[in-house]
Amino acid sequence: MREHCQSLIRPEPVGSTVDLTEDMPEKLRERLSKQGYHLIGERGAYKACQWQKKALTHGDFCYKQRFYGIQSHRCLQMTPVVDKCTQNCQFCWRVTPEDVGVAWDQLHVSRSPSSTPSELLDGVLMANLRTLGGFNPEIAPGVTQEMYEEARQPRHVAVSLAGEPTLYPQIGELIDEIHSRGMTSFLVTNGTNPDVLKSMTMPTQLYITLAAPDEDTHRTLCRPGIRNAWKQTLDSQELLGSLGTRTVNRLTMVSKRNMHSPRSYAKLILRGEPDFVEIKAYMHLGSSRRRLASNNSPSHREIRAFSRDLSALTGYYVADEQVESRVVLLSRRKHINKVQHA
Repeated sequence: MREHCQSLIRPEPVGSTVDLTEDMPEKLRERLSKQGYHLIGERGAYKACQWQKKALTHGDFCYKQRFYGIQSHRCLQMTPVVDKCTQNCQFCWRVTPEDVGVAWDQLHVSRSPSSTPSELLDGVLMANLRTLGGFNPEIAPGVTQEMYEEARQPRHVAVSLAGEPTLYPQIGELIDEIHSRGMTSFLVTNGTNPDVLKSMTMPTQLYITLAAPDEDTHRTLCRPGIRNAWKQTLDSQELLGSLGTRTVNRLTMVSKRNMHSPRSYAKLILRGEPDFVEIKAYMHLGSSRRRLASNNSPSHREIRAFSRDLSALTGYYVADEQVESRVVLLSRRKHINKVQHA
């Protein structure tokens, strides 16, 4: 069974003949629902963030609020393609074919049956209202009426959660829809679709994940399902300076896997010159627990030390950190302008 499952993690490259179904398998739907995902349409999904709950009940907040001014209780996390991705990263919490023992086409999304951006966003907003029902101040101690009402009127949408959002054929239109409703957008991509980045509407803030310092590490850790994934990632990195929006490199650090060669990471960062670099520890969560051990999650002390090395090599400032999330922020500039509403 293990050998069979391993064969499921590498779908055929884009452009080749694919016999697997493009639809989301029922077994995957069941697993995602059990994990608290609200499925929207064919493959969209929303999941309430733990930081929204912590912000409402205890006044704690996510590092995105600390770093960029994104209010945790007014931020939604969603994906237009929960079942699609060009990679099968070992550190990712998403459910992959090897986790459920069922194969499906992870790469192709037909434009016609996909939920429209308006339908997706309507579904996300409705799911947010449903999850907030348990935080009504009348039944939830510690939640203020003001924060509860604000949470029901979100101002930020993180297009991440799971899957590769640039595989959604209408990703630019989704960003337009978010902005048209007075909300800001944070989009996280693995960088394997540079042609999409060239043509789409830019989000308020764009993340490109750098999960490896070199092609060999990328191949073994990220396990791409398309040809030339490393080259595509480098091409996306080259684009960063010309995209006309706030840009971030996210470095997901996995002990004993990719936490080496700081000079190579520094060269990649300087290739794109993003506004910010987030050095974030891999957390032993979700489906990644089947692939990695708890000791693959580095301590904050290790993250801090690696960040200082990168700061020295790139000239970026160590701007901030959040210990609980094991993340350090590097910035090209000393002063950080907080994100405003769209």
